[in-house]
Amino acid sequence: MPRALIIDDEPDLRTLLTLALRRHGWQADSVGDCAGARKVLADTATPYHLILTDLRLPDGNGLELVPYARERRPLTPVVVLTAYGDIDTAVHAVKLGAHDFLTKPLRAERLAQILDGFQHCPPDRDAPLDAAALVAVLERNRWNQSKTARELGWTLAKLRYWMQRLGLAE
Repeated sequence: MPRALIIDDEPDLRTLLTLALRRHGWQADSVGDCAGARKVLADTATPYHLILTDLRLPDGNGLELVPYARERRPLTPVVVLTAYGDIDTAVHAVKLGAHDFLTKPLRAERLAQILDGFQHCPPDRDAPLDAAALVAVLERNRWNQSKTARELGWTLAKLRYWMQRLGLAE
């Protein structure tokens, strides 16, 4: 059964997300702040298939957790949730390694789409050891990104290309 970590300071939203995940056949653990998230992520005994983190937390920023999670759980996709979303923050989240950036309130069909996309990704504990298998898992995770995240990635790649051609970047 796939397992997710929910990081959000609103207890009602954590409960709602936990119930929604269970309805889709997932297990869920939840914490309400950055300190709790760091503690859970540092203990690799529990494997996660997905990490959902709020942007604004009482003791920090959810974006700070993205690289922390990517270092400790490199194969676990991270999705950033926020009620205060803008394009600059979304770009920054993706650059830090987030797989997606969603605005609240979450639509049930969008959450179901994300859960369906990531339920078959192996948790870190079951990560393949050989390079070819690791590349295959990372490629599969890349295609599980939302259409918006893929389009954003292509846009950033085109922008980088043209900036190099015009001599504005190395």
